[in-house]
Amino acid sequence: MSNNKGGIGRVWLALVLCLGMLLAACAPDSGDGSDTTEATGTTAMGGAGGPADLGDTLVIATWPNYHDQATIDAFTEQTGVAVSINVYGSTEEMEALLRAGDSGIDILMPTHYAVPAWTEDGLLQELDYEAMGNPDLSDWNELFIDQDFDPGNVYTIPKNWGTTGIIYGPDAGDPVTSWADFFARASTDLDQRTLIVDHQISTIGSAAVSMGYDLNTTDPDELADIEAMLTELKPHVWAISSDVQPPLRNGDTWASMAWTGDGVQVVRDNPDYVYVIPDDGGELWVDNWSIAADAPHPQAAYAFMEFILRPENSAADTEFSLFPHANPDVTPLLSDEVANNPVIYPDQEAISRMTLSSADAYNSEERAEMWARVKASS
Repeated sequence: MSNNKGGIGRVWLALVLCLGMLLAACAPDSGDGSDTTEATGTTAMGGAGGPADLGDTLVIATWPNYHDQATIDAFTEQTGVAVSINVYGSTEEMEALLRAGDSGIDILMPTHYAVPAWTEDGLLQELDYEAMGNPDLSDWNELFIDQDFDPGNVYTIPKNWGTTGIIYGPDAGDPVTSWADFFARASTDLDQRTLIVDHQISTIGSAAVSMGYDLNTTDPDELADIEAMLTELKPHVWAISSDVQPPLRNGDTWASMAWTGDGVQVVRDNPDYVYVIPDDGGELWVDNWSIAADAPHPQAAYAFMEFILRPENSAADTEFSLFPHANPDVTPLLSDEVANNPVIYPDQEAISRMTLSSADAYNSEERAEMWARVKASS
């Protein structure tokens, strides 16, 4: 298995590092009294062991509009490390590049349901908490810490989390407050005025909830029921697309599936629109900081992790992306507009209706094949 190969690699790495330290100890002193840390452009952000050579490059694989550029620039100014932000449209796209090898990626942002397979196949490295300044996760939101997808947070630390809900405008007429209501009305008074996202986890899951099934169902009979419903519904929806905002803003759609960030941004710009967490439940998700097993710039990656996990820097990212953070120390640093926004930070009663999407649902061949058939249907 790849995990065993990873273990052997760590042993050889340790031997090489030890040999390097012995050779360094035997090397003659330069005698000129110069500060080699300053001369080589290194920084004390390299971890508890002292200054480390961070190099001059860091590559982050992430999602659109997810990072505050001023915070990225501050890291570069402090360390001299230029950060390249590579944006991907889906977890599957990011995963394919990682599995191909030699991706050049240092830090990744997998959604939680992808993590188990990635760690099982040796795609992520175990995190060195000391190199990240020993972040204490004990008081972070328990919904996203020490979960089944990464027990003990050995490989991942939450970045931001969110919900999959419904957004509707005044043209929709009566409020759309449940998935049962959304899917029923999509073929009646909202015919050609709804959008469902092109993401099987979210759309199949929400359809399942509307029919009284579990969000993460892989039961063949239940999937057959969901497929029949979505296939019948397809001619009535305006589109199957993850580009939620444009049709809402220009009036093509009156009600839409949406993620937290879409809801916040559309409601902010159109106060007569409403984003709801459905009465019958739905999807909860979390994106996570992680480091690729073959990261070409691991020292820079750990320096960045230490930097971005500082509450003030996580707060800047949260203010920019408008997705909630799992660290309670971040919340007091946010503007009232963000910290008290019920779309960004729903109350506990609303959250109690939500379910974390699962790795089994994400990796289900049956769900993937069914979703392909639904999209291909006329």
